[in-house]
Amino acid sequence: MEAAQIEKIWEDAKKAILKTFDFFENHLHLKGPRLVPFRYFYMSIVSYFYKNPEPNYELLNKYFWFYSFHTEEKLRNTTHLRNHVDWLERAKQGKEVKFPDFVLNKNDLRDSSYSSRGRLSRSILSLLSSQEPKDWKYKDSSVLKDVYYHLTDKPNLHHIFPLNFLDNFTDEIEVNKNSLMNIAYIPQKTNLEISDKNPVNYLKEYNLEELDEVFEDHLIPNELIQWAKKDYLPEDALDVFIEKRIDCFIDSLENRLRELNFNVIDSKGEES
Repeated sequence: MEAAQIEKIWEDAKKAILKTFDFFENHLHLKGPRLVPFRYFYMSIVSYFYKNPEPNYELLNKYFWFYSFHTEEKLRNTTHLRNHVDWLERAKQGKEVKFPDFVLNKNDLRDSSYSSRGRLSRSILSLLSSQEPKDWKYKDSSVLKDVYYHLTDKPNLHHIFPLNFLDNFTDEIEVNKNSLMNIAYIPQKTNLEISDKNPVNYLKEYNLEELDEVFEDHLIPNELIQWAKKDYLPEDALDVFIEKRIDCFIDSLENRLRELNFNVIDSKGEES
């Protein structure tokens, strides 16, 4: 593309780029580019905003979450990108567009890695960010401003069941202790205060009745609070917790993808 061509489209392109960043930050509540699962999202969404005076944000939200979590990576190459741009262009022109069937594998969530930089890890953290989670102690305070979002090997995120605690608690754990289903966004100060404590013990330092409401935004199941109230943590607590939390993620995605054909599978235990 020559300089004259760039200059000709630049003003409209700049508006589309700014709208794309606004969409990520103020509609999806993603703080920083490392929470965007596919780099091609930038290109496809900019193309949708280009010379589009009336963007359909409901469609765009569904588009983002559909392709972020679909068990097949459907935006990982330039062929996919061209298809996405064409699909969004038809939508921009007011033509009817349809999503294919959505498929989510529960085992993908179960096996998601705390240290991974992959698409699904980014998708999970982006969904948690989009929930706008609040501080466990000060429920009116957002934790997003205090969280370190970069997907490094050891991001500043909290293991709900601390790893050192689990190592000393039981050997009977079937799931990956480093699963992102065992992760929550909390301020660094809170993370340091919790350290390696038993979750039943550290949760009792908070208002459990208020925490129930706060945990909904963190997609944390109620079982954890019930165990804290009983002052009892079963030996299979992490396994139970992760299965329940997967259900919370599925419920959130079903709500975001309502009216679409939503299918859940589970490949756990299948031979490779």
